[in-house]
Amino acid sequence: MGHVSAAERLRIRVDAVRLRRAARGTVRTRQSARLQSLLSTVRSESRFYRRLYADLERPLTLDSLPPVTKPELMAAFDDVVTDPAVDRAGVDAFLADRDAVGERFLGRYPVWTTSGTTGEPGVFLQDDRALVAADAVGDRWMLPAIADVDVLARLVRARGRLAEIAVGGGHFAAASGVELLRREHPLLRDRVRLVDADQPLPDIVAELDAFRPAILIGYATVLLALERAQRAGRLSLDPAYIAPTGEAILPAQKVRLRETFGCPVRETYGATEFYGLATECGHGNLHANTDWAILEPVDEDYRPVPPGEPSETVLLTNLANRIQPLVRYDLGDSVTMHADRCPCGSHFPVLEVEGRQGDVLTFESRAGERVPVFPLALSTVVEETPGVVRCQLRQTGPRTVRVRLDAADGADQTAVWPRVEAALADFFAARDLPVAAELSAETPRRDPESGKYRYVWSDAP
Repeated sequence: MGHVSAAERLRIRVDAVRLRRAARGTVRTRQSARLQSLLSTVRSESRFYRRLYADLERPLTLDSLPPVTKPELMAAFDDVVTDPAVDRAGVDAFLADRDAVGERFLGRYPVWTTSGTTGEPGVFLQDDRALVAADAVGDRWMLPAIADVDVLARLVRARGRLAEIAVGGGHFAAASGVELLRREHPLLRDRVRLVDADQPLPDIVAELDAFRPAILIGYATVLLALERAQRAGRLSLDPAYIAPTGEAILPAQKVRLRETFGCPVRETYGATEFYGLATECGHGNLHANTDWAILEPVDEDYRPVPPGEPSETVLLTNLANRIQPLVRYDLGDSVTMHADRCPCGSHFPVLEVEGRQGDVLTFESRAGERVPVFPLALSTVVEETPGVVRCQLRQTGPRTVRVRLDAADGADQTAVWPRVEAALADFFAARDLPVAAELSAETPRRDPESGKYRYVWSDAP
């Protein structure tokens, strides 16, 4: 199950590129056909969806289907998946083996985990069609960006080397995806590398300077720190293409990256559930890849939000993945979908993403130096601590950070705090930072003024 032939892979990739300038009706036709195929699969092969849709009138339409949440899907994991050989116990045993990062569960399915930043950790299997489709929709927007003599020359000089900056050490999408490439494609083994964001900035700079990638993908906060290092002469990269991902980035920040590194910069919006949700075009707009992923901006009651207005959350229907189907899945992001056509000429809708809110924190070392710590690296330390469902971290001083926690199964936060405190102590000790972590009496919550949910920020003078 889930195998895609070489001919089908090529067809998917060619089709994705051709659709970039296709008429709106052509894109909708492709989406509609894939949706009907998906619904046929889930009704016949997923016990969870068969029960969920049992009393609904036929024919099924997307807006008639009930939304689903991550906790629902995780609780019914064995009934959601469509391969009877897959069960949660077996998947959990696979995930417990860190040496298996980049391998396929049962030899067939990559398994990726989320860190729990939207309130509930998730486990998601991928099949071949999902992997190929997500890559293909990214290529659709990247290929025009690199179709330049200077850019192509850089790619050739660097032998196409690619570095992805992300949190490693687990079965996360980036870490596992990079290792999967290296394991299954020997020619890429020395040309693709994961640069762990969970290390001090000087170490990231040194690793990239030695590797010299042509394509640089990573968290926006880290890329902006690298941009400052490049301007200061501490880094000397000559990339052909940069793709900020994982965090919100401002247009002015992308301009800085483009001017400092002298190459195309294209933002990517993705998730573990489907990493090719939207990609930036040459006019600076994110385009939702609606031929393979349907995104429905909705309010808190799952009612549609009009174009031009930010949503409370967004429902994702992954049209590619059959092993663990996602139909009207609550992704948890606030997005704004626009009705106006982009000047680039594409009919794929323009999307704005609120994104995860996080500041780069600056702590004081023992020698009195200012040391940056990146938000995703820090929050992941807490979120990956057993028993933690969600967290917020607030810097309160040059050497102090206060932590808000939600514990699993409604447990008291003090029960998991000793483990969190120890994990943070190890994190800061590895950077020689004398930072004290304190447990807040408050649990995670949205900002009362902006309504935004921030994960990492600073209130330090």
